[in-house]
Amino acid sequence: MSPIPADPASAPPRTDLPFLRRRMIRRPAPGAASAPGSAPAPVDAVADFVAGRAQHPRHGEQPASRIDLVHPSRHTSPPPAAPRPAPPRSASSPPTPPPVPPLPAPAPASSGSLDLSAPAAPPPATPTPPPAPASSGSLDLSGSLDLSAPSGAPAPPTPPTPPPTPQRRRERPRIRAGAQRILDIRNATVWLTPVQSGVGELSIEAVCSPEVGDLRLGALYQFASGATSTAQFAGGNRFAPSSRRPVIVGGRDQYEHLRLDLRQNREIERIAVYAFSESRSVLAWGGTLVVQTFGQGRIELPLETLHPGSLAVLLSIYNVAGELVVRAEMETIQGDVREAARSYGYDRITWRDDRTPVD
Repeated sequence: MSPIPADPASAPPRTDLPFLRRRMIRRPAPGAASAPGSAPAPVDAVADFVAGRAQHPRHGEQPASRIDLVHPSRHTSPPPAAPRPAPPRSASSPPTPPPVPPLPAPAPASSGSLDLSAPAAPPPATPTPPPAPASSGSLDLSGSLDLSAPSGAPAPPTPPTPPPTPQRRRERPRIRAGAQRILDIRNATVWLTPVQSGVGELSIEAVCSPEVGDLRLGALYQFASGATSTAQFAGGNRFAPSSRRPVIVGGRDQYEHLRLDLRQNREIERIAVYAFSESRSVLAWGGTLVVQTFGQGRIELPLETLHPGSLAVLLSIYNVAGELVVRAEMETIQGDVREAARSYGYDRITWRDDRTPVD
């Protein structure tokens, strides 16, 4: 094997590497010996341009420095161009404008790396928006978000809501035809059916013995027409109102009684039935107040539980959507009919005395 020469210029040519021919190394002609101490030939500029190490000089530019591939440390740079002398200035020539300073070189495009050579500029201050006014219908999430459980944990199952229990409508106490019902403190109200409230008449009778005293019946009334007054057989007006078709009629057969014409039940708003002594004496309460409906239904109200006195409100009747409601009152009043009327809200009645209203 032949030894590898130390000088690339004295190496034999290689025919298996044709691309090396583009290096365009100037070799000395055969038989010509280089002078001792002389520098090797420079690399051709065409080879540098083809290899991408240099660019072809433009028209009017100085050629770039050549790179010696054999001796890389020996670089030759072209001498700087001499400044051209300024042309002579005449008096008529315009003044020469000052030279334009060169534009600053654009900043190199950032490749994504962080440059720590210069201090980082502080970020611009972002104005803080004013707080939004509190809204009356905003959603408060202060206690609805539970961060104690992990986000991936399944939520606990919600127990099923039991269906609402239907409220049972309280049955209204009624009285059947031919039946009997006694009113007291615990069972003080009874509803009449639409037939019992609008057919025939409603009879109210005080079934009492003579030992009770001179007990008389009367009624305070208020009609839908606005009429309000009293109706009583003894010492007053027995018809209410005073017309050919009265709604309330007072009378006496064996016992004191009142009759209500139910064909005119739309005129009735409310009625209060009271008992009084015609002689203004204290009554020894006893007997029973009997209310009889259409179909022979009986509502009875015992009078023994009343406190001693000369006047007592026994029961009241209200018209609720065409149905009459009978309610036991059983209250002794200290005074006379005028005080009873004021106690139960019949304050639109004007009075001549404590028992007789002004009609």
